[in-house]
Amino acid sequence: MLINLFKKPTEKCPRCLGKGFVDNNDIERLNKKLEWLPGKCAYCFGKGKVNKQTISSIPADLSYLTLNRSKIERLKLTIGNKNAKKRAELYQKNLNDLINHITKQYFVGQLDIETIADLHFARFKIKHVSIEEKKEFMKYTEKVIELNRDKHK
Repeated sequence: MLINLFKKPTEKCPRCLGKGFVDNNDIERLNKKLEWLPGKCAYCFGKGKVNKQTISSIPADLSYLTLNRSKIERLKLTIGNKNAKKRAELYQKNLNDLINHITKQYFVGQLDIETIADLHFARFKIKHVSIEEKKEFMKYTEKVIELNRDKHK
């Protein structure tokens, strides 16, 4: 099985559809508006092609598979390593929890975006948050709220 992983990729990447980068259409198609930004494809590392083994082992919409994951972690996911799969599941759970937490604070708790950001950073005992970090989180919070607004009318 490992030998197959080192063969030249032959299959069109299901995440970026062979372009080598994920655009807004891909993000929409894979329902990842709150999880991804446009950029180089982490599934094929910008090559546009992947191995069959990768396609059969790793879902194209796996949020955990990002460019900052190591090649070792990617290999572990491809061969079905239990611990790597657990890390991927935990990553997705934490992301879903964050989205749900923001949604609940805004729509149920009636908190404003800045308060939600302050509470988020306070949960992790982060005392010195840069202005840019806070702005980035507030922008993300706005996106979460906007995409969940119809569910809370």
